[in-house]
Amino acid sequence: MIFEDTYHQRASYDSEGNIIIPGGLTSSKTSSTVKLLTFFQEEILFVRHDVCTTGRKILRFLQQPVIAPNFRSKPKEYSRWQLFLFDVGRFGGTFALLFSVLFLTLNYQSFFQLTKAYVNPVQAMQSSEAFSHAKDATSNVGLLAVLPLVGPPDHRLIIPKLDLNVPISIPAHDALLAEDWKKLENDIQDALENGVVHYPGTARPGQAGNFFLTGHSSYYPWAAGNFKSVFAKLGLLDVGDEYWVYYNGDRYRYRIKEKKEVRPSNVGVLDQPLDKRLSTLMTCTPVGTTLRRLILVAEELDPKSGTSMRVGEKTERNIPKIRPQELSI
Repeated sequence: MIFEDTYHQRASYDSEGNIIIPGGLTSSKTSSTVKLLTFFQEEILFVRHDVCTTGRKILRFLQQPVIAPNFRSKPKEYSRWQLFLFDVGRFGGTFALLFSVLFLTLNYQSFFQLTKAYVNPVQAMQSSEAFSHAKDATSNVGLLAVLPLVGPPDHRLIIPKLDLNVPISIPAHDALLAEDWKKLENDIQDALENGVVHYPGTARPGQAGNFFLTGHSSYYPWAAGNFKSVFAKLGLLDVGDEYWVYYNGDRYRYRIKEKKEVRPSNVGVLDQPLDKRLSTLMTCTPVGTTLRRLILVAEELDPKSGTSMRVGEKTERNIPKIRPQELSI
């Protein structure tokens, strides 16, 4: 072998095969180490030579001229690497086009709602049936003139800015109590067919904690239910926007104070603070994916005065009147 020939030219041995070290000493251990190091050096040289040789062959192959036919003009000469880039571009463009068409087809309901809201947001607001009689649907006076004191028999979520009035579905708590997380997920998915879902184990409106609602931003068009894109426009809400909830016949008012995106594995959004009355709206984002979760955290307000509600405090409390001369202006 080349390795053995090269090695024997560089080293000398005694009668027992041990390498001779300067000074008259011999060591079989040193002999093995030198052989191993020399072997690795030779292997590295062989590999580097093979890589360089293969690279040069590939480069020469890609530089070879090729006459490609052209239906609109005379045949033209290209190099192989140019044809390779053309093929990659055609394949990539075709794949991107097919993927885009399929993606838009599967999520057409969600994107239609978003497009409609962006193209004509004023008309989208005015088309709301629930608030068609209010002169100013964004003002407290207009909302109070439309929303009745006693709610409908079912639970409802009303978001005036999004022209949204949908039922709140409540799945069973059996799976949560049994810590059967797979069944809990299936129960939530089934409940999403009937509206937005009050997440099991979270507070109810008016209680200390976090009243947590979740809904689809997009889903398979062939899936059951009429609420597959109920939260498609949830990202249009901003800090300061309000929404209303009817729960067990009572009405509750919330104002968004935080907007963020989190990873799907972040379960901290379900935390239940004991000193606050909060509500959270959650959906998947971007629309058509499950990459992240859009989180809107809101505080509960008094329905009439619009002031923040404290734990244990009753709603619709009387606010003392302030005379103009008492204002600090």
